[in-house]
Amino acid sequence: MKRSNQKHVGARLAALGLAAVVGVTACSEESPTSVGESVLPGAPVTLQIEIPWEEFASNLQVLGGYGAPSELGTGVLANGYAGTLNARSLMRFGSYPTAASVTDTAGTTVTDTDLTFVSGRVVARFRRAASSASDPVELSLGLMDESWHRPSASWTLAEDTIGSQIAWSAPGGGTVSPLVTATWTPIGGGDSVAFALDSAQIAAWEEEDARDLGARLDMVTAGHRVHVSSVGLTLIARPSVNPDTLIEVPVQNPELTFIYDPPAAPPAVGIRIGGAPSWRTVLDLAVPTTLTGPSELCDAVGCPVTLEPGEVSFAGLVLTSREPEGAYLPLDSLRVDARPVLDSDALPKAPLGSALVGGGGLGISGSFFSSDVGSTVEIPITPMIRDLISGTNPSTGLPYPNTLALLTPSEPLSIAYGSFYGPDAVEGLRPLLRLVVTVGPSVELP
Repeated sequence: MKRSNQKHVGARLAALGLAAVVGVTACSEESPTSVGESVLPGAPVTLQIEIPWEEFASNLQVLGGYGAPSELGTGVLANGYAGTLNARSLMRFGSYPTAASVTDTAGTTVTDTDLTFVSGRVVARFRRAASSASDPVELSLGLMDESWHRPSASWTLAEDTIGSQIAWSAPGGGTVSPLVTATWTPIGGGDSVAFALDSAQIAAWEEEDARDLGARLDMVTAGHRVHVSSVGLTLIARPSVNPDTLIEVPVQNPELTFIYDPPAAPPAVGIRIGGAPSWRTVLDLAVPTTLTGPSELCDAVGCPVTLEPGEVSFAGLVLTSREPEGAYLPLDSLRVDARPVLDSDALPKAPLGSALVGGGGLGISGSFFSSDVGSTVEIPITPMIRDLISGTNPSTGLPYPNTLALLTPSEPLSIAYGSFYGPDAVEGLRPLLRLVVTVGPSVELP
C-alpha cells in the first residue's frame, strides 16, 4: 500500500447508525468453545465520513481547450446576451437532388430526373429549455460571402489550422448577402421556424461555389441566447412527369456549427466543468486508510480501524455550486462525469480511465448555478476510492492512479459550463469527500 494513502482521519465523522446493536448481550447459555460471555464478535457499524479538502485532495487545476464547437453539430445564436455574448450559426447543405420518385399523370411511380425548383425553405429547430427567450425573437438568414473551415472557424478566423490562418473580412463571419428574416415564438409557436426562399434565391444557392460558402443565421433581437438543435433545407419542385403537382425534396448532409465572442477566460479560482471548447478540472486524491473515531465506532469495534476496500459502500465528491459568467450560464442542465487520469505526467492530454458516473453522467439542474446557487452536488467516485484504498493494481503491480478528472461525458457538450467552489473558498463551501463505510471488530482466536 502506498504510504501517501496511510492517513488517519478522526475529525468530521458522523454516525449514520448501527448496522446492528452496538455490543452483544450475554447469551443465556455459554458455549464450551466461547471466550468470555459471547460467541460472536461485536456488531458492524455503518458510518458516514466527511473528509475536508486538506485531508484528501491537492493540486487542483482547471484545464481548457478540449474539443471544438463544430463537434457538437448544433448552433448557438446570441446578440448581447448577458451584456457580452454574441454568437452566430454557420451552415452548409449538400448538392441539390437530381432525381425524385414521382407519381405521373397515369398514377405510376417513376423516377423523374427533370425537376424544376420553384421555391424552398430552411427550417431551424431550437431547444427551448436551453434558450433564454420566452417572447418572440427575430432571426435573419443570409448567404455567406467568404469561405470557411467548419472544424476550426471562430469569431475572428475563417480557418485556423496548422498550415493556414485566415481571418474573416470582419469578425463574426465576415459579410453576408441577406436572404430573409423570420420570427420564432418560443411559447406557443413550436420549436422551429421556417425561412421561406423564392425561386431566385434557391437558384442562386444551387451553384457549387455558393453551396460551399453556405449560410449564416443571426439573432436580430438583442439580449437572448438561443440553442439551435438542427437545420434543414427542403426544396419545392415541379416534376416534369406531372407538372400540375409540387413535391418536397430534402437536401441531404446538412452541416451546422457556431462561432461566438468573447471566449471564456480561465477561472482565477474554483472549479469549472464544460463549455465549448470544454474545461476540465483535475485534482490529486489521498484516501484515508485508518479511522480513529468517532466514539460510536471506537466503542463498537475498537480503534484504530484499518479500512478495507470492500467496507466502502459509497464514495462521493461533494461540490458546492457557484454562479458562472452570465454569458455561459447553463439554462437547462449540465451533465458531469468523473474519470481517473491514467498518466498525470501527460496532462493536459493525458489518457483517462473508465467513467465513474454511470448513465451518461450526473445531471445537474441549471438552477443550481442561478436561483439555487450554493447548492451541493455529490459526484459518485466509489470505484476509484476503493482502488486507492487497495493501493496496488494486482494485474500490473503498479499503484492505482490517484488523479481525478471532472468533465462532461462528451467534450464539448454545450457552450454553457458549470462552476463550483474550490479549496480557496471559505469553510463550508470547499469540496469534501463523503464516504459511507461499514466496519466490524477484529476477531481474535483464543
